[in-house]
Amino acid sequence: MIVDTGADYTILPRFYALDLGVNLAKDCVSYQTFGIGGSERVYLLKNAKVKLGKWERFVPVGFLDRDDIPPLLGRQEFLEIFKVTLVNHSTLLSVSR
Repeated sequence: MIVDTGADYTILPRFYALDLGVNLAKDCVSYQTFGIGGSERVYLLKNAKVKLGKWERFVPVGFLDRDDIPPLLGRQEFLEIFKVTLVNHSTLLSVSR
């Protein structure tokens, strides 16, 4: 995933929903969003279980209605609770205290 400190929340391409067994019509709330690239349809799964090492949490994850974007790791309930260090082309995440 691309760590995107400018992204409000985590966004995945549509095909990830299929891979994860998420039904966009039944499991998600649909929104129209606006950003640098213009307007997009986002399907928001409010409580997706994520795991990073030993850390687990339920966070909101959005799925775009297209597959040609990279997965973006955003701030809301994810990056905002980690200390993010960018050094020598590496990203280090540690739980904020």
